[in-house]
This record gives sequence, structure tokens and C-alpha cells, in this order.
Amino acid sequence: MALRNIVNAPPYISNHTLLHIDCNLKSIHDETKRFYKKFHHRLSTHSNPLIKNLSFLTIPGNPP
Repeated sequence: MALRNIVNAPPYISNHTLLHIDCNLKSIHDETKRFYKKFHHRLSTHSNPLIKNLSFLTIPGNPP
């Protein structure tokens, strides 16, 4: 793993500890939720009513 070489982490440190605790990186799931909430907020507050109608609280066809 390139990040392990960059930070010179020993092999016994888990990837989870290295990525999420030591380097303070968020998981893909958390980042996806954050971007979708930001995108939804921008749609719902847009001045164009046609764009406002594109805003859904859930991703169409997927559970909430």
C-alpha cells in the first residue's frame, strides 16, 4: 500500500487504523452520504423551480 510507505507505517498496523484513525480519512460510505446531502440541499434551495423538482430525499429506486 502506497500510503503505508508514505507514512512509514510498520506492517503490524491495520489498514483501518492507518487510514481512519492515524490519517483521519473518512470511509467511502461516509463521503458519499456527505456529498449526497450537500447536493440535495443545493437542489432544494435553488432559485429555478425545475431544478428544485429534481430534489429527492432518497436515491430513486434505492432504500433510504
